Amino acid sequence: MKPPPPDPTRLLRRLAWAGAVLSFGLIVLGGVVRITGSGMGCGDHWPRCNGVWFPPLDLPTMIEIGHRWAAALVSIVVLAMAAVAWTRHRSERRLRDPATLAVIVLIVQVLLGAVTVKLSLPPAVVIIHLANAMVLLAVILVTALRATKPGASPTATQVTGAHSAPLRHSAHRLVMGTAALGFAVILFGAQVANFHAGLLCLGFPLCNGSMLPPTTPMAFLPWVHRALAFGFLAVVVGLAARLCRRTDPASRALRQSVALVAAATVLQIAVAAAMVLELLPPTLRALHLLVGTLVWAALVILVFHSGRTPAAGTKPAGPSLVADLVTLTKPRIISLLLVTTVAPMFITPAGLPSVSLVIWVIIGGYLMAGGANTINMWFDRDIDDKMSRTRLRPIPAGRIPAAWGLAFGIGLGLVAFAIFWYRVNPLSAWLALGGLLVYVFVYTIWLKRTSPQNIVIGGAAGAFPPLVGWAAMTGRLDLAAIYLFAIIFYWTPPHFWALALIKRGEYARAGVPMMPVVRGEARTKFEMLAYTLILLPLTLMPTFFGALGAFYGVAAALLGARLLWYCIQLLREQSSGPLAWRMYRYSLLYLALLFVAMGIDRAIPFGHRARTVPVLILDRPEQDLATPGVGHHGH
Repeated sequence: MKPPPPDPTRLLRRLAWAGAVLSFGLIVLGGVVRITGSGMGCGDHWPRCNGVWFPPLDLPTMIEIGHRWAAALVSIVVLAMAAVAWTRHRSERRLRDPATLAVIVLIVQVLLGAVTVKLSLPPAVVIIHLANAMVLLAVILVTALRATKPGASPTATQVTGAHSAPLRHSAHRLVMGTAALGFAVILFGAQVANFHAGLLCLGFPLCNGSMLPPTTPMAFLPWVHRALAFGFLAVVVGLAARLCRRTDPASRALRQSVALVAAATVLQIAVAAAMVLELLPPTLRALHLLVGTLVWAALVILVFHSGRTPAAGTKPAGPSLVADLVTLTKPRIISLLLVTTVAPMFITPAGLPSVSLVIWVIIGGYLMAGGANTINMWFDRDIDDKMSRTRLRPIPAGRIPAAWGLAFGIGLGLVAFAIFWYRVNPLSAWLALGGLLVYVFVYTIWLKRTSPQNIVIGGAAGAFPPLVGWAAMTGRLDLAAIYLFAIIFYWTPPHFWALALIKRGEYARAGVPMMPVVRGEARTKFEMLAYTLILLPLTLMPTFFGALGAFYGVAAALLGARLLWYCIQLLREQSSGPLAWRMYRYSLLYLALLFVAMGIDRAIPFGHRARTVPVLILDRPEQDLATPGVGHHGH
C-alpha cells in the first residue's frame, strides 16, 4: 500500500489557522484592555512599557503588556505565513495574495496601535483600530480556507465557448451585503462602547421604553446600533431559510456556515439584552465582543463558501441593470482615485478632517469620477467593440443604450458637483468638475485618438483628486497640493504605458495611437524609465524639505526602488508581456501605498507638521483653517 502523497499546503494551512485563532483572541483581549481601563497601563510609551522593556507588573500593566505580547505573537505567525506562501506557493496567487495582504494589514494595525497609545486612546482611532483588526482576521481566515481546499478554484465556473463565467451561488451578493451589514453593526457597537453611550439607551428591546429614536446625538448611537442589529438578525434568518432549502452534498459547507452565523447572531443579541438589563457588567461586555467577533468570523466563512457553491440547476446569468450601471463608473479605477483624494486631507495644515467631510468627499468624488468614466465609455463605444478587454462593457455589448449611458454620466457629474458645492465648498466642486472636463474633452475626445502623448497630457485628469481633497480641507490650493498633482502626473505615463505594451495589438486594431503603437516598444520603455527617474526624486522631496517625516521617506524610497527595477527590467527584456503586466499591477499598488504612507506619517505622533506655501485662495478665509468643516461658505 502506497503512502499518501505529501500535502503541499500543510504548513501554510496550519500557520493560517493558528493566525486566525490568535487574531480572534487578540481582538477579545483588546476588548478586555478597554473594558478594564488598562489601555494606558504602559503610559504613552510604545513599543516599550512605561519607558522600559520589562516594567513592574501591576494589574493594568499586566493586561496591556499581555495584549502587546499577544500582538507580537500574531505578527510572527502572520509573517511566517507570508514567508511560506512566497517560498512554497509563489506561483499560486490564490494563496500568495491573501497572505501578502495580511502582512500589509498587519503593518497598518501595528501603526494604529502605536498611534492609539501615543494619542492617549482617542475614540476615533480606537474604533479604526478595531475595524482594521476585523479586516486582518478576515484576510487570515481567507488564507486558511483557501489552503484548506487547495484543489478548488476560487469560484465554480461553467465554460461556454471561449469564455468562462462564474457560477457562484445566486445568493452570493446577498451574503456579501449581509457581511457588510454585520461589519456596520460592529462599527456602531464600537462607537457606542468607546463614546460610553451604552447606558443612554436603557431597557430591551425598546430604547428608554420607546421605539422612536432619542433626540440627543449620543443616545441616538445605541438606538441606531440596535436598529441595525435587529435588521441584521432579520436578514440572517431569511438568508438561512433560503440557503438551507438545499440538501445536496455540494452545499453542505454553505448550510453549516449560515447555521453558524444564525446561531452566533441569536446568542449575540441574547448577550446584548442581558448586558443592557444588567447595566453593562464587564464580564458581559467582554462576552459581547467575543460573540460579535465570532459572528464576523462566521460571516467571512459564509462569504467564502457562497462564492464556491453554485446554485443547483442554474446557468450563468447576464449582469443586472444595476451591475451594468456600476460597471460604467469603473469602480476599480475609482478606488485608487479616492485614495489619492482622501489621503491629502490628512496632511493639510488644517488638521484632521471630520468623518462627515470625508464621507461627503468620497461620495462626491466617486460620483464625479464615475460620471467621467461613463461619458468616456459612451464616446469610446466604437473602439471598445474592437478590443477584447472592453467589448463586453455594457454599451458596446448592447445591454445599455448609448443615450442612456451619456445621460447617466452627465447626471452623475451634476449630482457630484452639487454635493461638493453644498456639502464641501465651491473650490472643491470646481476642481472636481475640472477633472471631469479634462478627462472627457482633453483626453477622451481630443488626444486619445490623435496623439501618442494622449496619456501624458490628457492623463492629467487623474491628478486632480489630490487637489480636490486639499481644497476640501483648506478651501484653497497650496504649493503642496500642486506638488501632489505633479506626483500623479509623472506616475501616469509609466503606469499606463505598461498596459499599452500588453495591449499594443488591440490598440493598433482600434486605431488608438498609443506610444507603443506609434513609436515602438523600445522608445516606450525608454520614456517609461525617464518619467520614473523624474518621479522618484519628486516623491522624496517632502522628506528632505521637512514637510513629511522619515516614515514616508523610507516608504517612498522602497516603493520607488521597486518601480524603478521594473522599468529597468523592461528595458532589458525583449518580450515584455508578463513583466509589463506585473509592473502595471504594481504601479497601482505603488501609488496607493505612497499616498497612504503620507497619511500615516502625519498621523504618527513623531511625524512632521506641514509647511506649505499658499499660492491661491479662492473661497475660504485664512481663519477658517482652524475649523475645517463642511458647507457652503459665502464669497
